[in-house]
Amino acid sequence: MKDDIIHYLLTIVYMVTDYIIINATIVSAYFIYRFLSIGKEVVYSVYELSMGSMIASGIIVLSLMTVQAYDKESSLLNMKEIEHVIKGLTLGFLIVGMGLVLGRLLISRYVFVFSYTLTIFSVTAVRMSYFHILSNNPFKKWFQKRILIYGVDSLGINLYRALVNSPKMRIQPVGFIDNTLDRVGQKVHESGFHTSNAIEILGQLEDIPQLIQALKIDAIYVSAQCFSSQALKCIFDQLRATAVQIVLIPDYQSLMSSRAQMHQIDDIPVIVNLTNPGQSYLWIKRLIDLLIGMCLALFVIVLIPLFGLLIKWDSKGPIFFCQKRVGKDRQAFTIYKFRTMHSQNNPYKIKPEDAKDERITTIGRWLRKTSLDELPQIFNVIKGDMSLVGPRPEMPFIVDTYQREHMERLSVKPGITGLWQLAGDRNKPIHENMMYDRYYIQNMSFFLDIAILVNTCFYAFKGR
Repeated sequence: MKDDIIHYLLTIVYMVTDYIIINATIVSAYFIYRFLSIGKEVVYSVYELSMGSMIASGIIVLSLMTVQAYDKESSLLNMKEIEHVIKGLTLGFLIVGMGLVLGRLLISRYVFVFSYTLTIFSVTAVRMSYFHILSNNPFKKWFQKRILIYGVDSLGINLYRALVNSPKMRIQPVGFIDNTLDRVGQKVHESGFHTSNAIEILGQLEDIPQLIQALKIDAIYVSAQCFSSQALKCIFDQLRATAVQIVLIPDYQSLMSSRAQMHQIDDIPVIVNLTNPGQSYLWIKRLIDLLIGMCLALFVIVLIPLFGLLIKWDSKGPIFFCQKRVGKDRQAFTIYKFRTMHSQNNPYKIKPEDAKDERITTIGRWLRKTSLDELPQIFNVIKGDMSLVGPRPEMPFIVDTYQREHMERLSVKPGITGLWQLAGDRNKPIHENMMYDRYYIQNMSFFLDIAILVNTCFYAFKGR
């Protein structure tokens, strides 16, 4: 009951915030249009502008509700929520646009495009802010369900990671339970880099009653991965006496990809395996790559003389850094970047993990911090070697060491940006943590690509 009330209040806050932001962006777009004096001038009275923006904002908020943009979602880096937000905003603006056309109402195309663009960035920025506030709120423990995870296996750790990345779920993993006595006291990390968010293995099955009392546990989540049906029945029989909620996590991901949805037919749970994106998605993705790539290429061509002078002034060597990388289906290609390291360094050594690495030039530090060194890869995108969004391409000698689970990265085109670049682990080796690329590959969609591109703009602006 308390959980439902909190979710209801949060939903109201989100909806009101979205309504205000959409109103503000539509009005701002109109004044930007008037200031720039472009196109056929369309003038609205204060009443027309305010009424039009309020009606449009209401329609767009309803569209956000339609695509579940206010639901409690669990996803890596909150990408599912951002994806739904962009989908809902796009649907809302399409409905508003159709209404304006069918009603033969006077509207400037510039105001419409400006409004849509500003709204995408503004609402996404606020959602990202809310995500970080909910994640780091010092009072969140007062409203969270405290749980133990039974099973230190890949399924249990994936659940832990998902909950860390889903503050709207308001579920706090307190610790793990494991049947091996020697593992009690060990730390488990949600990231493969052991940098943060560690919780301990607190005990075994027989320790659960004492842990429930001592740690005020509300529920126990049991991973089905490493237990037989008979073992699970015994575990559930023992846990029923604890009077806390017991949740079973089914291990369907070992049988099918994570592109799956769970439904219920009467009392029978049914898991449906979703198909991979079709050829139409790949065509749209390539079209967007070319359109955005061509526009950015003009910008890069203008910057080349300026950056070239700075790079040459700072250190001897070429302007561009060219290196062999491995792309889709293990096809090798040459990647282009602005040079950020001294030219005498071996280009095929492991890349610097620290901005203070002496191999990096003075200008190179600034280029790497702002990610401007990546801009020449636009030409790789136009050529078709890369996409705007996808896993990062790696050097051939690293790909030669890939294990079976890493090969999935080579099933799609590499990209300039992706989930790994948006994560706090981006300074670590790409191949050592597959969760970002695996999530993208198994959830590829047009709106996920747009969500990643929008987030990349924010991170580049912040200098990450």
